[in-house]
Parts: sequence; structure tokens; C-alpha cells
Amino acid sequence: MGGCEREGQTTVTARIMMGRPWPGTVGETLRVTHVFPEPEHYPWRVTAYCGAGFWTGDLEWLAHPTGMPCTACLAVVPLRSGGP
Repeated sequence: MGGCEREGQTTVTARIMMGRPWPGTVGETLRVTHVFPEPEHYPWRVTAYCGAGFWTGDLEWLAHPTGMPCTACLAVVPLRSGGP
């Protein structure tokens, strides 16, 4: 993930995870890719940046962005703005 550094700009690094509900757990229009802060331990429930809560077993965990993103998650997820 590259970025350009600008004078006076701070770099924020956040560890995130991405997941979307498994088919059949929600309607197809709700199967969007949510962004989650990486938890310190494996919880039974997780809350996405948009505020939506899920049981961890109801999510397909993704290694990279796939499918339609949750626009509410994208609006508030911390972005990495520079560095290696």
C-alpha cells in the first residue's frame, strides 16, 4: 500500500480485517465487504467501522477487497497515508 507524504501530514497505520456475510446469512444486496479493526483476541462478535455487528462465524474473511464495499465503513476507516 503506497502513498505519498505531504508536508505536515501525519501517517496513521491501522491493522484492519475485511469480511462479508456468507451467502444465505443475509440478502444478496446486504453481502457487502465490511472493514473491521483487528481485535486483540478472537471474539465471538465483531463490529465493523460502520457500526454493524456480526457473529464471526457468519462472515467470510477476505485476504483482499472483494465485491461491493460497505460505503459507511469506507467513510470512517483509518487510512494509511504514507510510509513503506
